[in-house]
Order: sequence, then C-alpha cells, then structure tokens
Amino acid sequence: MRPPWAARHTWAASVAAAWSLLGPRAPSAQTTGTVDVGVSSVRYDGFLPSAAASLSPALRWEQPTSTLTARGTYLRFESGHRSLQGLVAGSFLIRPPEHRWRGELGGSVGASRYLDFASFWHATADARLHVLGADRGAWIGATAGRTSYGSAALPVTGAGIGAWARRSGVTLAASASRSFVGDTTYSDLVSTAQARRGALALDASLGARFASRGGGHGVFGEASATLTLGQRTMLFVAGGRYPTDPVSGSVAGRYVSGGIRLRLASPARLAARTALPSAARQRTPDDDDPVPGARLEVASQPNGAVRLVLHTASSVAGVELAGDFTDWEPRPLRRTADGMWEAVLLIPSGLHRLNVRIDGGAWIVPAGMTRAADDYGDEVGIMAVP
Repeated sequence: MRPPWAARHTWAASVAAAWSLLGPRAPSAQTTGTVDVGVSSVRYDGFLPSAAASLSPALRWEQPTSTLTARGTYLRFESGHRSLQGLVAGSFLIRPPEHRWRGELGGSVGASRYLDFASFWHATADARLHVLGADRGAWIGATAGRTSYGSAALPVTGAGIGAWARRSGVTLAASASRSFVGDTTYSDLVSTAQARRGALALDASLGARFASRGGGHGVFGEASATLTLGQRTMLFVAGGRYPTDPVSGSVAGRYVSGGIRLRLASPARLAARTALPSAARQRTPDDDDPVPGARLEVASQPNGAVRLVLHTASSVAGVELAGDFTDWEPRPLRRTADGMWEAVLLIPSGLHRLNVRIDGGAWIVPAGMTRAADDYGDEVGIMAVP
C-alpha cells in the first residue's frame, strides 16, 4: 500500500508544482534535507479504515537551472504490516534567448513494496514547454515511460496542458490531461490553489476523472496546511480523497494525516539567512515604513552585469539590499548623482528573491514587485533578470 501523502506522478500533480518548478532557485548549488514524522487515518477503497505511522526523509539539491529530489517513506499500519517507498525525481530548465519561453526536461524513478507480495516500480520522463509572464504562465507537455506491478512492465504515455496565475501571494492553476498505462486510460481535470501568509502555507486541489477505463471515475480533492515554527521546524496537517494512480500503483482512498517536519539545512545556509532579520510579519512599503513607495528598477548591462536602482525620497541616508544572489548577505547601495541608490552585480538570468532595508529599518519588498513567501515563511520580492 502506498502512503496517501506521498508525492504523486500524474499530470495533475505537475500543475500544482508549476510555480515552484519555475520559481526562484538558488544562485549556486544548494542542498536541503527534511524528515517528516506523522500519523494518519486512511481508508483505501475496498479496505477497512486503518491507522498508520510514517517516517519520510527527503533530500533536495538545486541550482539555477536544475533540481534533484530523493525521498523515502516507511509506513507502519496498526495491523503491524509495513510498507516501503522510494522516489528520485529531477528537472532541468532550458532557457533560450527569449526568456519568456522555457523548456523543461524531467523524470522520476520510484519503487514501493508492501509485505512480501506487492511490489511496484516505475520510470518516466517528461518534456514540457512553458511560457511565462511576470505573474502568470502556461505549459504543454508529454510524458513517457514504464511501470510494473510485479509482472511484465507496462508502457506509460500521456499529454497535458495547463495554466497558472499568481496575485497577492495566491497561486491558482488548472490543467487537463490524458494518460495511458497499458490497457488503462483516463482523463483528469484538476484545479489547485496555493497561498502563503507569513508562517502559514495553504494548499488545496479539486479534480475530476472521466473517460476512464480501469482508472476509476469521480471527483477528488485534497487540502493541506503547513505552519513554520522556526528555521528548522514545521507542523503539517492534510486530508481528502485522491484517485488511483496506475503509474505508481496506489489505490484510491480517503485520509487525514498530520505530523512534524524537521529541516536539516546546512549550517552555512542557516547562518546566511540569519543575516536577513525578520519579524513575525514582514513590513511592506504600503505599511508604516519610513519611506513609502520605494521602487526598484532592474536593467541589464552590455557586459552581462545587472544594474539595480532603488528610487526613494531624497531624505534617505542609506540603503541595503539582500537576496538569493548575495547569499542573503546585505549589500550597501551607492547613492547616484540624481539622489537614487544603485548597485551593479553579476546575477544569473531568471527569477530571484530579494528585500531592501532603508536607513536601518525593517527589511521590505519594494513597491510594484510580486510578493511571495520564502522557505522560512517571510515575505520577499520576486525579481526577473533577462
């Protein structure tokens, strides 16, 4: 049996992750580890309800154009039966000169085992084309691979299309997909919503499966909440109903689960992030900031560098900037002849996170920038570099 909270490999799940796949990434290679410890009550279709405990370690490596994730799950049911699952997944972004268009190549390899009689494995590859705006995007793609339920491997193919939009910290997405797994065929329509407010992250999905032969029918939906307690600790709770996943061999079911997530970030990363002070709620230029309306301008230079100019009131005495491209170390900006503040830095193309500090005050998001919550629940600005 597959744990209900484990990552899914359907096209519906890829839409929910679209923003994170294309969102800001580390300017250099970075590794983060987590361990989830949880309990749940689950009822697989055709089985009696059962309680279970789980342990799920995960490791994520990322750099500006690629990510690689490895995850394992140990599940123990109240009956004493055990289940093991492992998954390795990765993606690589291709950035042509027209940076609004992005190609993506990805894939996953996974296996699971329940008792001594049920074992599964799969290996799939994906190719997608994304078109991106400042706060919206769309994609189209295809997948192919193999899966096995302890017998001869079955072919896996599929195609999907989706779109997403982001506003005021909320990301909405929708997708349509058609999948073929051996003799099993099915279509899914899925909508998702993601929102972050300070330390709280909310995710929800609602979908329907139709035109199915062997993959089940009906409506499904899930919701989860994650509360960040500190740099290393988060609480999570989730529940809902999910459909059968013929690729990974999971059975449809309903569940409620909760637990604690421990972050095993490297000491260097935690120390660097401490350089960016934060309160329980980040202040923005629209609050009582000493310099309302501070606006950041981004301009590429002929030598490949990026010029950042902050427009502020003439009374400002000093400005600092910190972002993922400075490893969150504050960098002072230089005052220009016209009273603005600037810095010229080498910044990789793509989306980046940053905050500014004026006259030693709170770290803020400049006016007009898209806002998002970072990995620690703080509010940061999103900057696009061509």
